[in-house]
Amino acid sequence: MVLRNWWRCSAVVSVAVLAGGFSAAWSVEADEQEAAVARLKQGVGLLASEAMQGRGPGSAGINQAADWVAEEFAALGLVAPQAASVAAADGATWAGWQPFEMTLEAKLGPAASNYAELVGPPGADGSERVVPLELGRDYTPLAAGGSGEFDLPLAFLGYGITAPQEDYDDYGSIDAKGDAVVLLRHEPQQDNPHSLFDGNQNSRHAALSRKIANASEHEVGGVIFLNDAVAVARERESIDRRVDAAIESIVKKREAYRGGEAADAQLRRGYLEEVAAEAAAVTRAAEELTTDGDALMAFDRAGDGSEARRMPILQLRRAAIEPVLEEVLGTPLAEVEQAIDDEFAARSADITGWRIRGQTAIERQTTTARNVLAVLPGEGPHADEVVVLGAHYDHLGMGGTNSAAPGVEAIHHGADDNASGTVALVEVARRLVARGPFPRTVLFVAFSGEERGLLGSAHYAANPAFPLEKTVAMVNLDMVGRLADEKLIVHGTGTGSTMDALVDRLLTGRGFDVTKEPGGFGPSDHASFYAKKIPVLHLFTGSHEDYHRPTDTAEKINYEGMDRIAAFVTDVVGELAATEEPPVYVQVASTQFAGGGGDRPYFGSIPDFGTNDEGYAISGVSKDSPAARGGLKGGDLIIRLGESAVKGLEDFDNALRKHRGGDTVPVVVRRDGQEVSLKVILDPPR
Repeated sequence: MVLRNWWRCSAVVSVAVLAGGFSAAWSVEADEQEAAVARLKQGVGLLASEAMQGRGPGSAGINQAADWVAEEFAALGLVAPQAASVAAADGATWAGWQPFEMTLEAKLGPAASNYAELVGPPGADGSERVVPLELGRDYTPLAAGGSGEFDLPLAFLGYGITAPQEDYDDYGSIDAKGDAVVLLRHEPQQDNPHSLFDGNQNSRHAALSRKIANASEHEVGGVIFLNDAVAVARERESIDRRVDAAIESIVKKREAYRGGEAADAQLRRGYLEEVAAEAAAVTRAAEELTTDGDALMAFDRAGDGSEARRMPILQLRRAAIEPVLEEVLGTPLAEVEQAIDDEFAARSADITGWRIRGQTAIERQTTTARNVLAVLPGEGPHADEVVVLGAHYDHLGMGGTNSAAPGVEAIHHGADDNASGTVALVEVARRLVARGPFPRTVLFVAFSGEERGLLGSAHYAANPAFPLEKTVAMVNLDMVGRLADEKLIVHGTGTGSTMDALVDRLLTGRGFDVTKEPGGFGPSDHASFYAKKIPVLHLFTGSHEDYHRPTDTAEKINYEGMDRIAAFVTDVVGELAATEEPPVYVQVASTQFAGGGGDRPYFGSIPDFGTNDEGYAISGVSKDSPAARGGLKGGDLIIRLGESAVKGLEDFDNALRKHRGGDTVPVVVRRDGQEVSLKVILDPPR
């Protein structure tokens, strides 16, 4: 008997023989499918229920979800891994917990504990010169930084970029070790389409996180961000446009009202309500005018604080430090920026004689999160080798920074993301127990902390229950509950020497319309394993308009589709656990999925990850979004945004960041084989 094939047919064959024919076998299989669908529906209904509170980190609901998974694993007869550094929590009997600490929230501490001032060389009277900085007006600490007292010398490091390929380095002539480095946001030559930094769209060097990382690599003492002159000018223009648009709207409404029946009380009430709303918009824009386009960033703009650094990270308004810079550099800051653009060369300098001192107080609430681990032990000479099947069970709770419905505080049920993957994980475990044991060990892991940045899988990869060199493959289930038009996406088919052929063979006859992505990186837990050079597969039924919204609810799940996916995954994991030769890791160059938010204007498209066409494919548009108002619809392939060609999601994200809310941007899409030109009026960031 061929080792890799015996388990795939034994169950059906035995049922057929014992029942005396095909008809009886079909009846048994139909009954099993009905029971499986009922289990899937019950499981998703439970995990996505109101009682689970959106399975947000630190909530009672996520603990209930973890307990449910553990109880299901135990009921199947699975065992806890003996090699893991895990312990029972709160007296629970299940020992398959893998706890880790995570930050729930970072917030600015009391104003009295946050203060800063610039200190200069002695004046004519011999006393030190002090420039006090007012919290919230002149400066703000950022969540990405640390807490504590500081007293640091200052250095101006331009844009804080080190880019050998572009022959540009702001740190090249300055030893900034221990200094608080003053950095401009974005990058040089933003208005130059021929700039080496990706023309006039932001390159990877512009990201705040990258600037912070580069500063850390140079062992600086702290980071101080300033808005750059180009961004300030653009923001001023954007504010002016919003003020003008609001005033123009009021004028038009006034003219329309004058043309109606002034004595109509209902008409008058409606008019007054509309004018009041427009007046509020003018007031908000007028308040923005007071910043002169040089606004302070949101506290979490450079990171939510979950991975904070020890050094202080601040933002100052330009007006607070420009006089100091001009005194030391001998040139106004705007002229220094222009010189950097003109020469494409750093103009870094020590800010001799000046320091910044003060204190930051950032309060971080932490919690103990738990991965749930269970093992189906292997038998035979390869039992020390492991196949991992995983899914994350956490979600967004009541919303927050990752919600696609910002500002809405409501239970985000997370039926598809990722109650579907969690329940499918348990269902596949059930089926593998019935077929096993296998020559290799199968480890089932329900991860926590995925929505906060793959924290649970990253913790496992750093603290594995079984040696990573003995882990032959990892299969991940994330959002497998919305099968529509038979579209199934399988990532990672190029990450192992046999993965592509295995997937093709086991998909035969199943009826799925499959899109294969060879790369192993992406925004889910399989990436943590591929980074450790382990072959991976990731199954996904696609994004939708309910993604990361309260409307991702259980009644929208395709449970029959989930059952079919579970059957496919059972075969995949079973074969990986039984085949004589495991897949060999293959390094694949793949595109990371770009994130949004921050200072990016709102567009409202829903990505379609199920296509490999060059461009940015969308599966739909959010209701009442700029994309919807502009005429985009599901199935469109965006190939140009403004002046930028779009070759993929990351190109689209970068191109969008060149614009601001209120801008009217031309968009070219490919629809039904034809190029269609549209115009979209962008909304402010959400």
